[in-house]
Amino acid sequence: MKIQVGYIIASHDVIKSGKSIGYLYREEPDSKEDSGWRVFSGLENKEYVENANNFSMYNASTIVEIDPLIATVLETPYPASFERDEESGCFVRIKE
Repeated sequence: MKIQVGYIIASHDVIKSGKSIGYLYREEPDSKEDSGWRVFSGLENKEYVENANNFSMYNASTIVEIDPLIATVLETPYPASFERDEESGCFVRIKE
């Protein structure tokens, strides 16, 4: 399934280490190709997050293949933040 929201910047903690997506937020996109979505496991520490080498840009379809539930929030306009609810496994909107 092709998702047409633009690219997503995702933590290697999710992509390369295989951890579940636990936190994501959407900010104003940096370019027309950027969706503004930033995806994390939620377990990254400050030092990890501050190192740009720990993140890469991926097609939204790639992220949806990893976690299909993310498709339920991708159309949410920015600014928006979500955490995974531990009981339901669904993403719930949070205030930052």
